[in-house]
Amino acid sequence: MSNGLHATRHPWENLVSFICSSNNNISRITKMVQDLCNYFSPALLHLPDPSNPDQLLPYHPFPPPSVLSSSDVSATLRTLGFGYRAGFIQKTAKLLVDAHGSNTLPDDPREDSERWLHSLRNTSTSEAREELLKLMGVGRKVADCILLMSLDKKEVVPVDTHVHQIAVKYYGMKRPGSAKMTMTPKLYEEVNTKLFSAWGDYAGWAHSVMFTADLKSFADHNTTPSSSPQKKAPTPKRKREEQLKEECLPTPPITPELEAGSLAERVKRRRGAK
Repeated sequence: MSNGLHATRHPWENLVSFICSSNNNISRITKMVQDLCNYFSPALLHLPDPSNPDQLLPYHPFPPPSVLSSSDVSATLRTLGFGYRAGFIQKTAKLLVDAHGSNTLPDDPREDSERWLHSLRNTSTSEAREELLKLMGVGRKVADCILLMSLDKKEVVPVDTHVHQIAVKYYGMKRPGSAKMTMTPKLYEEVNTKLFSAWGDYAGWAHSVMFTADLKSFADHNTTPSSSPQKKAPTPKRKREEQLKEECLPTPPITPELEAGSLAERVKRRRGAK
């Protein structure tokens, strides 16, 4: 897999993963999803461990809704450290199976309920959100994450305190009056509207890049110095000629090699230059 930002687009896996994200951190969410797959589905294949090629690692597929709908699943998930999210996952799986079924097709291994989730891509954003909010453990932010990441609603901006800080830092939103800020429905809509006005129809994906770039774990991602030969510094006359030439041309695409600074700052400067 190439380096960069990738999104899981399978609606069922996405749904469960974002239920796990409530009041959680990335490393713990990752472990929870891995533990769920390891426990509830048999290994699909074994591949060499990247850090130790002599050792084979098992890879488990994501379990379908019917497997997680059983009444004893909640207790098992609690033993795996899912806490209150365990009940949400089991009840959501049961709701989906009861409402939409668990049959598969000869040419499609997905269960009926998984195909139904996938079909929400063909509905409006508001209709899809309304359906998701009927599920256990799915509030506005979780629903918006699912809409953006797996249901092709590219304009949706999931908002939390981190995203609000980005809006304040780079897009001129008013800072909260107190140090402690609560994400109210009103503030959620204000941040969403502000970022949509800045980014347009692809606001959700712009948000994802900004959010990821602002994470400490990505601070030094892909910042290895280039091995390409460096150009000599231009003379004052040559530098002035280049400046005049640039003033007469459209702003070129900005790349890490051309402009330093954080990704967020580069995005903001590029938008300001248009």
